[in-house]
Amino acid sequence: MTTETKIQAKKLAKKLTGKHVLLMICAFFGVIFIVNAIMFYWAFGTFRGEDTKRSYRQGLAYNQTIEKRAAQIASGWHADITINPDHTISLKITNREGAAVRGLSIDGKLKHPAETDLDVPLKFAQAADGGYLARIDKANFGTGSGKQWRILTTTQKSDGTSFKTSNEIWLKQ
Repeated sequence: MTTETKIQAKKLAKKLTGKHVLLMICAFFGVIFIVNAIMFYWAFGTFRGEDTKRSYRQGLAYNQTIEKRAAQIASGWHADITINPDHTISLKITNREGAAVRGLSIDGKLKHPAETDLDVPLKFAQAADGGYLARIDKANFGTGSGKQWRILTTTQKSDGTSFKTSNEIWLKQ
């Protein structure tokens, strides 16, 4: 082989053909497809993105929610929530005059910031001072200490009066 034929062979070898372009485009889109498939798998396999059950239905009934909130404000009740060092939650509900409201049925929940599976129900019992106490069992929420949580309470009086609270807390380790 002469030098001239070697140069021509190299030029032919470096020439970009339609097959090369097709392979590059297929490789490019193949990589994009694989990365997207991995991202879809991770996205659907982790956080669902919905923290409230039946959120669409609740949105349809939002006018009723606004009416309930207005009635709650008109009742004049006020809630004070305290986290005690002995791992109890104190809830004191007072009326417009500042007197403790007694005889309430209270449902509570310690709500995880992202995972509804880690929510912990709270059982409130009436205390001697007119407040209500619930014990936080750290065994129920494992590594939940040192994180921000929400305490949600729904209070019901025998005459049908209801009162809801939502408070953010930070549980120390």
